Amino acid sequence: MAPFISSISPTSGHSGQTVTITGTGLGSLSTTRVNIGTKTVTPTAASSTSVTFTLPSGCSGQSNVIATVSGVNSNSSAFFYVAAPACTSVTPNIGPATPAGPIDVFGSGFSTATSVAFGAVGTAAPTVLSDSHLTVTPPAHGTFAACTDSVDVLITATGGASTPIGAACQFTYYDLPTVSGVTPATGSASSPPTGVIVTGTCFVDVSAVTFTPVGGGTAVPANNVNVTSLGTLTLDVPAGLTAGTTYDVQVITPGGTSAAVVADQFAVTA
Repeated sequence: MAPFISSISPTSGHSGQTVTITGTGLGSLSTTRVNIGTKTVTPTAASSTSVTFTLPSGCSGQSNVIATVSGVNSNSSAFFYVAAPACTSVTPNIGPATPAGPIDVFGSGFSTATSVAFGAVGTAAPTVLSDSHLTVTPPAHGTFAACTDSVDVLITATGGASTPIGAACQFTYYDLPTVSGVTPATGSASSPPTGVIVTGTCFVDVSAVTFTPVGGGTAVPANNVNVTSLGTLTLDVPAGLTAGTTYDVQVITPGGTSAAVVADQFAVTA
């Protein structure tokens, strides 16, 4: 009796998955081989009514499954290979430790995406917009070992998981900067000092330094900001500050705005 396939389960998937053939005359582990597309594989289990095998790599699209028992071929049954997702770009690709909103991820094979991993930071559920575009809000980062942490963005879908490709599909978390000192800490409103030194941590990709009245008010940007190290920058105090007012000197990076603390204060004298 020639082998006969009545069904296969599942009927679609990706390499590495287990597939079970059900039918009659399917032989045994020593006599049966499975052909799928151009590939021939040895089953992991086989009996006269059931054969189990692992999907090989190197196939795509629809591939016919045929059981061969002692050289005799069965009928064929269709199986559809689902391609693994692939990421090509992420935008924006930087953000604070707790991102406020979604980022855009572009690539292919996203139609059935169920989760997006951000390195070891964690995973998040995506909103799939098309097979080539999804949005996802990165999970919050925990304690930083350094001021930034670049992680691979990996998509999981029916076709499996995407593979890392480097910087194009990475998201970089920035730790919040801090200010621990301002020298000098006072200056005249009529003749503010130049070359004020600000010390702290995580002065990475500084976009601005502001002087904000303690207790609230309009922030005034500093002039000639120059970052000399992760923990030091120099600046010129902006003109037009109000005499008798104390200002918080706050550093802004992709990680956010440094918290207002006593150590960051600059007092304007008459």
